[in-house]
Amino acid sequence: MNYLKELNAFKEWMAFHEMPPNAVLLWHTLMMLNNTARWKPTFNAPNTIIRNLSGLTSQRIIESRKILMENELIHYEPGVKNKAAMYQMKSLVFYFEKLAQTSREQWELRNKVPNPVQFGYQPRDILKVKEKDKQNRGEGRANEQNAYTVYEQNFGIIKPIVRESFLAWCDDLGDEIVIEAIKLAAEKGGRTYSYLEAILKEWQQAGITTLEQAENYQLQKNKSQSTQFFVTNKSKNRAVLDEIRRELKS
Repeated sequence: MNYLKELNAFKEWMAFHEMPPNAVLLWHTLMMLNNTARWKPTFNAPNTIIRNLSGLTSQRIIESRKILMENELIHYEPGVKNKAAMYQMKSLVFYFEKLAQTSREQWELRNKVPNPVQFGYQPRDILKVKEKDKQNRGEGRANEQNAYTVYEQNFGIIKPIVRESFLAWCDDLGDEIVIEAIKLAAEKGGRTYSYLEAILKEWQQAGITTLEQAENYQLQKNKSQSTQFFVTNKSKNRAVLDEIRRELKS
């Protein structure tokens, strides 16, 4: 396991789960011991060492360990004579990667176009299909694109913490509009989900429901911003010229 990645994954996991401070402390202590043991699948950890490193009493260790086990963050085997208790840390990095893969598979399954061969149809010529798509939607628009895939192509793997929110936007506005928002965010240099969501919220408040409306809205907005920029700069230039005139007269 990668120590730093596991720490970051634990912070992300904590955003969705409540955990008593003592349990958090014990998790960090066990992770430190696992790191010292060079990430062996299982490692021994006597209570005396855990007490010294964490400052927790034996009773608090027992209580916190139970919480970590209930949340499936660790596996624990009690010690026996002349052998300390055995621990195994569950990788949260692997947990989130598996969660992301599952969500992606579900998304692709939900948006999958049925294979014509499975239904006894003859496959159509791909070039003809593409040409028809261009005629229906205009050159360069790829309606068959999946918003999830387009997001990852532009911003990287979508984080589990925002995945549900992203899918909700796709359900509310449709993949086509979300893809258009992703393209707009990328053009403006935005590389965060919050930047993308700000665009989607603005469009939703404007009552945008189609791709054409989104394009017209941005066109009008750009015109308005250009006009405002010209007026603002004109005022600034006039103020500078006035200042220069006053200095020349003095």
